[in-house]
Amino acid sequence: HNAFYFHDNITSLTIPYCVTSIGNNAFWGCSSLTSITLPDGLTSIGDYAFYGCRALTSITIPDGLKSIGYGAFWNCDALTSITSKNTTPPTIGNGYTFDGVNKSIPVYVPKSSVDAYKSAYGWSEFTNIQAIDETASSIIDSTTDSITVRINGNEIVVEGTDNYTVYSIAGQNLGKTESVEKGIYIVVVNGKSYKVIANK
Repeated sequence: HNAFYFHDNITSLTIPYCVTSIGNNAFWGCSSLTSITLPDGLTSIGDYAFYGCRALTSITIPDGLKSIGYGAFWNCDALTSITSKNTTPPTIGNGYTFDGVNKSIPVYVPKSSVDAYKSAYGWSEFTNIQAIDETASSIIDSTTDSITVRINGNEIVVEGTDNYTVYSIAGQNLGKTESVEKGIYIVVVNGKSYKVIANK
């Protein structure tokens, strides 16, 4: 509780994975905080946790989050977008949770959950709820040990080794296939996995 209460010189923060809940008033009045990275293990955000964090421009809610407390983002009036990876809309404490936040900013949620957010208490106030664009990162260059995995149009290019296997997102072994259809693929090279996204 009150962990960083009125710490007005913090500008960005990454909360470690082991944190499962953010206490009440934790970042109340951290007026310089422009970005915060919430951990995947987080299950709850307490009351007034980010109240008055007026420099915060965007927030990404991890997919395990169950609840957001009273007034948690009250007066976070610089927010330009909210992304929730959670297929089930987290429960909202009360009507003040997002009070003062512009309700026309884009709220990005999983494609299958757009309607659920549009009808969920608190979330339904937002007028611009959209599906997360999973094709935004069409080129992922992962370089390890001079091995590069990338996508070129609809071809998977692996440089630096011949020892690789391509899998569909459903886990189907596609061997050393190079030409792929639109979608997400996992390329396993020497036991390491690389995710590539084909847009074409």
